[in-house]
Amino acid sequence: MRITLSAAIAVAASTSAFANDIGVPACDKFLKTYESCVMAKTPAAAQAQMKSTFDQMRSNWKTVAATADGKKQLEPVCLQTTEQMKAQTASLNCSW
Repeated sequence: MRITLSAAIAVAASTSAFANDIGVPACDKFLKTYESCVMAKTPAAAQAQMKSTFDQMRSNWKTVAATADGKKQLEPVCLQTTEQMKAQTASLNCSW
């Protein structure tokens, strides 16, 4: 069986993306939208600070989501964060 380079890259990317998932759908959706839309449309001068904040949020949420109880508590937090960011980034026209 021969695997092409593009297939290997696709598998690595999907494995990497899965490893970054929190395991709470609302949180995972928020993080993906934030990273793919908000970060991409933010002026370069502000990206470093936003990335630092984003990485810290992902890390904190991942820690909380390590238990079943934590996952339950995280769902409403992620939904509220999504609503707040929708309002704050409306000018970026991201699809939340």
